[in-house]
Amino acid sequence: MPPLEPTLQTRLEAFIDFKVKHPRLEEMDRDLMRLIQGHRRYTMLALYRTTGVGKSTVISRVAKRLREEEPNPSVVPVVTIRASPEDIGASARLDYYRQVLAQLQGQVAVKDRVKNLPLFTNPEKKSRDPTEWLDMRAAVQYALELLRVKVVFVDEGQHLMYVDTPHKPTAQLDWLKTFTDQTNVLHVLVGNFDLYDCCHLNAQAARRMRDLPFHRYHLDKETECEEFATALRTFLEEVPLDVDVPGLLSHWRWFGEWSMGCIGVLGDWLVETVDALCQRGETTLTIEPERSRTPAIVGEPDDSTLHRRYWRFRQWGLLEDDIPSADREYTQAYTN
Repeated sequence: MPPLEPTLQTRLEAFIDFKVKHPRLEEMDRDLMRLIQGHRRYTMLALYRTTGVGKSTVISRVAKRLREEEPNPSVVPVVTIRASPEDIGASARLDYYRQVLAQLQGQVAVKDRVKNLPLFTNPEKKSRDPTEWLDMRAAVQYALELLRVKVVFVDEGQHLMYVDTPHKPTAQLDWLKTFTDQTNVLHVLVGNFDLYDCCHLNAQAARRMRDLPFHRYHLDKETECEEFATALRTFLEEVPLDVDVPGLLSHWRWFGEWSMGCIGVLGDWLVETVDALCQRGETTLTIEPERSRTPAIVGEPDDSTLHRRYWRFRQWGLLEDDIPSADREYTQAYTN
């Protein structure tokens, strides 16, 4: 496939990196900053909702602002890690320790502290020696305190909460509760609805935690419909192809239904379509390429459409009250 013309390649890359500002994102940005900077007795936040609403985007924005606003160069105000689905229970805790230390070892004292830790210097090492584990935990506590870390963001935080047998379901939550109590460093767990379930298994932990649901746009509310359509317009105006913006905007509800009102899903969808068109040498974005990437939704849904919708809701972890009212009767009919 021949390379794209340089100007088009530049515009396409800019579109791929583009992040639209929209009311839900701005609201969550403000709420998260307030909870981080305000007086608190909680040590954990659970920021959760379905995939694609903008959770990773908002923690990236907040982390960047915290770093920029910190006047002391010796302070590291924020650490951001990503929990791995491959690690559960004790392995997840070890992965957490390693990621935190890897980000903070730029400071000389921390580097000296970790260079003799077998579990850090040898990522392949497996150990049941409690001394080695306690050394890792102590090193993380030391680094967080030394560099005056205010907040640790844990993206895909539900993976950090999964336990391995034969431990009880609350084992990970008990560990994190104790650890955050000892360090007094706010931990923001970011994830899907599994995270909500995991974080409410323990009454003591729940008392030390605040929930922060990140809502999508609901298409049965007029104000939210207008906000979604505005975000769609902003995306379309950035597309590096010829676009009939008013024409595509007339299909805003169709875009909303198949993105579930999630701006991240909408953005991914548009980027994939525009990239495919550019690679084929097309010069115009119309509704047809978009339709080809989703099942038809016109008319009364048949059994196969019900099946696709039902499993889409299940895979995205949507709760009953988070499914559009027009679709709720379909999913109920399918399950019945």
